[in-house]
Amino acid sequence: MTPPSSTATARDQDAQLTAHRREDKYLLSADAAKAVAAAANRHLTPHRFRGDGANLLPGARHFVTTIYFDTPSRELFHAAHGHSQHLKLRAKEYYDLHPDLTETATDIAELVRFQPIVWLEVKSKDAGFTGKQRIGIPKVDVPAFFAEGKLTPAMLQIHEATYGGDATAALTAVARLCASCREPLRADCLVSYRRQAWQDDAGALRLTIDHGLAFFRPPPDLWQRRKALVRESLGTPVAAEARKVLEVKTRGPAPAWLAELGLAPIEFSKFEAASTAIHG
Repeated sequence: MTPPSSTATARDQDAQLTAHRREDKYLLSADAAKAVAAAANRHLTPHRFRGDGANLLPGARHFVTTIYFDTPSRELFHAAHGHSQHLKLRAKEYYDLHPDLTETATDIAELVRFQPIVWLEVKSKDAGFTGKQRIGIPKVDVPAFFAEGKLTPAMLQIHEATYGGDATAALTAVARLCASCREPLRADCLVSYRRQAWQDDAGALRLTIDHGLAFFRPPPDLWQRRKALVRESLGTPVAAEARKVLEVKTRGPAPAWLAELGLAPIEFSKFEAASTAIHG
């Protein structure tokens, strides 16, 4: 049998990340998060993006800046708050920080590796199960995408390299959500955090621990920025979450070793926490 290519493997991994699955969340103390990380390291493989343009340098710390969209009257927030079934729209930018370069860097940008792409996601939730439709968009093209709803050659190239196949499903999901709102969607709030991730080889189990959640208002030049959306460039956070956020995503029963940790899931949403911090 011919082994799968690295591109095919990366596509499979990304498809696993967007699959329909059960999602449980936990808020952890620093000590509890260390215990979960130790258990995850014993049973799972640390996960990082390895597709086209991936940063393969060792020792990197992985960060996410998530942009949540809503209307001026906060339609998506009100639809999500206290309801088990809803949709949300967000865009994620990933970047890596290399602390080993600290001694020689004169600007934080010199420590950062990233691609100028945001991953626009429509995330659905139905009780404890979630799913995603996802498309990669050059950051500078986001305003035109919302204004015109067109797929550019760059977007199609990103989608083909990441998933293969047609990008119509993701575009349709975004268009339907926009059409369901009475007002235009816009960037509403930002959440920045450092992420650790683990995943089994089959993609049936994925754990992430998010550290240092901070909530920000969207900067005026959000879509014009050529550099990564590192938290230091976002101004003063409106609020922060001191606890760590554990997310457990499964496409089957949770393993016994995870149950043995004695964790109790809670209802928690980064979007709702950020929106509440900014708007009250």
